[in-house]
Amino acid sequence: MIIKNYVSAFVGMLCLASVGAVRADVIINYTGSVDNFNSGPFTVGAAITGQIILDETVVPVGVNNTFNNVITSFTFHVAEPGVSGGLTYTGSGGRVQQFIGVGLTEFVSVAIGGVAGGTFTSPVFNDFSAASFDIDFRGADLFGDPTTLATNLTEADFSRSFLTFNFDHPTAPLTDKLMVERALDTVVFASDSVSEPGSQSVFGLGVLALAFLRRSRTIAHRVS
Repeated sequence: MIIKNYVSAFVGMLCLASVGAVRADVIINYTGSVDNFNSGPFTVGAAITGQIILDETVVPVGVNNTFNNVITSFTFHVAEPGVSGGLTYTGSGGRVQQFIGVGLTEFVSVAIGGVAGGTFTSPVFNDFSAASFDIDFRGADLFGDPTTLATNLTEADFSRSFLTFNFDHPTAPLTDKLMVERALDTVVFASDSVSEPGSQSVFGLGVLALAFLRRSRTIAHRVS
């Protein structure tokens, strides 16, 4: 009985200690409207909303600090007139690159699909199917360390925020690269902490172990 009590106590403390395990994410929310510069199949002025969630635990590689398979969730929506519910593009995987260019301009490039990799799901609209997507953020002070994902940023931090699609079209010999928006209206880079999957269940095991320990001690006391 004594050995069982010590084992239960050890398991309980171990499980309770692990409850603090979290995964940090960078959540990018943005809004804008379709630009008349190169609108592709979309209607000029149509409202744009989107969200990109990045996994902060990914370690970058290479001279451009490439965070591969870093996008855990991607959603882009355009309120295309005449289309019920608008058009929604989704995906995951992709990459982020953070580097300093000429003139000390700092770049945060977020891309999914095509050479950036990942899974990209696109509706077909006017025979155009999106093959890849990227946003090129530029500014003077976007990150303190290019090997750590940028956060705590808003549209005021960016000198440019180019949003670009690559579209496939059945009559086009090559994929068309079209700039959908040159300057997003709002952008927010925010850091968020997410409990690791299973941490809550592990916590539950810890509580049960401690309850078992207490019950065992109660029974032992009654027996004695």
